Amino acid sequence: MDRKINAAAFKARCLALIDEVAETGQPLTVTKRGKAKVQIVAVREKPKTLWGATKGTFKILGDIVGPIDMDYDEDREWRNITGKFDDPPARYTHDPVDDRAGPEARKAGKAKLRRGSRRK
Repeated sequence: MDRKINAAAFKARCLALIDEVAETGQPLTVTKRGKAKVQIVAVREKPKTLWGATKGTFKILGDIVGPIDMDYDEDREWRNITGKFDDPPARYTHDPVDDRAGPEARKAGKAKLRRGSRRK
């Protein structure tokens, strides 16, 4: 909820209102003749580094160091990393596309380009 205050009243209590906005974090709008002229907002200090920037924003539940599932096999994972797979990877992962008659059919369908100017 935005609070509003007249410019004359703000001028009389300026320092106290600035401290109040800084403590509560609630913005204050200064008006002049009923129209909003300035908004006073609290300044939030940015962290100097990213380290610790998210402190207190989430909570860790459970074990974050152990494996995700109980069927985790370290030996199998090591074989996958070193390239000694349990089963060889498939050569093609999808069905080949039908090219009709091959590259000749694709070349025959293209129009020939003419170079130079056309004379009548």
